Amino acid sequence: MNNAVQKSFVKSLSLRAMSQVVFLIGFMGAGKSRLGKRLAKRMNFAFLDADQEIEKANNKTVDELFAELGEDGFRTIETNWLADLNVENTVVALGGGTPCFNNNMELILQKGKSVYLELSAKMLVDRLQSAKGIRPLIEPIKDNKDALHQFVQEKLKEREVFYKQAHYTTRAMSLSANRLDSLIEVIEWL
Repeated sequence: MNNAVQKSFVKSLSLRAMSQVVFLIGFMGAGKSRLGKRLAKRMNFAFLDADQEIEKANNKTVDELFAELGEDGFRTIETNWLADLNVENTVVALGGGTPCFNNNMELILQKGKSVYLELSAKMLVDRLQSAKGIRPLIEPIKDNKDALHQFVQEKLKEREVFYKQAHYTTRAMSLSANRLDSLIEVIEWL
């Protein structure tokens, strides 16, 4: 076996030997779900999208849960889901607000390794305006770029206190295969 192949083999064994959970956190529109699927595939891990799992467990969309229970009620469901989460070798894309409520960031830090996907407010606004799904917090202002930009700037400022507690921060803009591999190496050493 040549040296490069041997290192790759040892690396894959060490990843499998270590049971771990990788949490992707960041503002809505940062690309947590999209990147999470790519990262999980590359690491040979399972992938979970927290919002989708909460929707399945409650037989309702996040939008419906927000409408019925309000944000506080939804955040309680989210916290309970996170507290009950018991997985191994999984990449988990969390909702943008998950780390910011009910001491969830403490749970995230205890249960696994966390990566903050950082993007500028301008880039987030561009992504959110072109997104197809319903996002309850921004739905009334989605088509008003100025109002949306102000909202994103304010919320991002509030939430970065939590996001910056992640084990690692990376720019979420165009993560190439090489940058993804580098991210995996960082995650291994966290």
